[in-house]
Amino acid sequence: MASSINGSNIKQGLKKLTVQEAHNAKLGQAGMVLIDDTDEHVGPFCAIFCLTNAAVDISECEIGIDDAADFTIEKGWTIYGHFPSIELDSGSIIAYNGPEK
Repeated sequence: MASSINGSNIKQGLKKLTVQEAHNAKLGQAGMVLIDDTDEHVGPFCAIFCLTNAAVDISECEIGIDDAADFTIEKGWTIYGHFPSIELDSGSIIAYNGPEK
């Protein structure tokens, strides 16, 4: 049986979703946003797919990595995690909306 999720379910957090809803949320089924500028984008995001080499500016965003330095995501790579916000110095990515932690 298929299960759907919507924005209000996601905002409740994974603990209040059914198993299927939580699984779908982890995979970014709540939508996505194209980021190709240098503005801060507030998530949370659960995955980031890199369309072109992208330089991530961690000084201006909250990505949940302790003691991290600016880094580059290579074209075609996907990284997974809980990213409250993200800001690029260059490049373009697709950031998949995730659930509140």
